[in-house]
Amino acid sequence: MAGGVSVTQEAVKGGISCCNTSIQELGSASKKLTRDYQTAGSGGWSDEKYRALGDIVNDCCTALNKPIKDLESCKQKLDELLKAIQAYEGVGI
Repeated sequence: MAGGVSVTQEAVKGGISCCNTSIQELGSASKKLTRDYQTAGSGGWSDEKYRALGDIVNDCCTALNKPIKDLESCKQKLDELLKAIQAYEGVGI
């Protein structure tokens, strides 16, 4: 074990909160981009340029959603770390 390593519950909770916020913001941005694109199409815009824009929007949404899985994995590991810290701090010496 590395000497002098210290982490607090608050720091881990902050990391979990950051993951939650990032997941929410990335998902919201993707949904808004898709919704705005669809709104433009419902206004009668449906030519070749609109379809090309759709490809770009799809690429952007894919890129926005890609890190969500990694963030969820990170959050799960932080949850496990938090439980370990809580168990450690709950041990009476």
